[in-house]
Amino acid sequence: MSTINSFNAGYYGVSASYTASKTAETAAEKTTDEKVESTSSQKTSDVDTFEKTQKRLSADQLKAIQQQQMDSMTKMLNSMLNTQAKKAKLASNGISKDLFSDLTVTPEQKLAAQQAISEDGEWGVNAVATRIVDMCVSLSGGDSSKLDEMRAAVEKGFQQAGAQWGSSLPSICNDTHDEINKRFDYWEQNGSMNGYVYGVTGADAK
Repeated sequence: MSTINSFNAGYYGVSASYTASKTAETAAEKTTDEKVESTSSQKTSDVDTFEKTQKRLSADQLKAIQQQQMDSMTKMLNSMLNTQAKKAKLASNGISKDLFSDLTVTPEQKLAAQQAISEDGEWGVNAVATRIVDMCVSLSGGDSSKLDEMRAAVEKGFQQAGAQWGSSLPSICNDTHDEINKRFDYWEQNGSMNGYVYGVTGADAK
C-alpha cells in the first residue's frame, strides 16, 4: 500500500510539474508572440511614418534638386562660352582674354585655336551647340513642354558670359547662340531633336 501511495504521489507530482511546465511554456510563447506582434506593429508604424516623411521631403527635395540642376547647367554653359570666346580671340589676333595668361602666343597655339573653333573643332559652333542642347534635353527628360525653361536658362548663361567679357562676345558665340535657338525651334515643332541635321533648316531636315 505504501508503494502504491508513493507511486501515485510520484505520478501526480510529475503530472503537476508537467502541467505547470506546459502552462509556463504556453504563457511564455504567448508573451513572445505578443512581443513579436508588438514589435512588428511598431516596425510597420515606423515604416509608414518614414515613407510618409520621405514622400513629403521628396517633393521639397525634388524642387531643390531641379533648381540646382538648372543653376549647374547655366554655369556649365557660361564656362563653355568663355572657353569658346578665348579660343576665338587666340585664333583671330593671338591675344587671350585671360589677363593672367601670357600675351605672347606662338604660331602653333594660334593654329590650334583656329582648328578648335573650326566647323569640325571641339569648340566650333556645331560642337558647342550640340553639348548645350544635349544638356537641355537631358535635364528636361526630353519633354518639349519644358522648352521655355531651357530657353531661359540658355539666355541667362549667354548674358552672364557677355557680362564677364565686358563687351559683346566674339561672333562665333553669337553664331552658336543662333544655332541653339534654331535647334530649340526644331525641338518645339517636332517634339524632339530626332532628325535634326546641323547646317540644314528644320523644314529641310525632315
